[in-house]
Amino acid sequence: MMLTISHRVRRDIRGIIVAEAGERHQLNLKSMNSSQFSLANRKQLADVLNNDYNSLRSQAKNKLREKRQALEQSIVEEFAEKKGALKLADQIRAGREKIKEQEEELSLLGFHLDSDDDVVLDYKNGQLLRKTITARLDKDLGTEDDIDARFDSAKLAMLTVASLEDAEKLLKSVSSI
Repeated sequence: MMLTISHRVRRDIRGIIVAEAGERHQLNLKSMNSSQFSLANRKQLADVLNNDYNSLRSQAKNKLREKRQALEQSIVEEFAEKKGALKLADQIRAGREKIKEQEEELSLLGFHLDSDDDVVLDYKNGQLLRKTITARLDKDLGTEDDIDARFDSAKLAMLTVASLEDAEKLLKSVSSI
């Protein structure tokens, strides 16, 4: 005599194998026989409550997180209004906007503030001003080429000095910048 497995039992075994493999399967409560509540049926019902992606449990957790965030935000706004923080925050935002506008004006003039809040010439927007400043520095203080010319001239003169005193005077005149 040969043993056979009925169709209903085979379906239960497949449900167990699918559940063990970690695949999500649809729970069909109508197909479960209420008079015979097998281990496979209980396993399917228990699997519905797993902590899988997009399961009932994870959906409930997501809803809770969303509600908590919304409530927390409203509580923060409530306390901020009571303490006067909202007015102060609006003033800070307006101040930041004003600072941004003033920094743009400063940039258009060819300057910016460095990390120490010192006014610095902006190389990108201040090219014309940079040339004017360089010309004034060259006029008021001279250039390195001027120093080279002075020292070269003094070197030639040093070759023709008659005394040590004349050489000392020549060196003093060159070294005093």
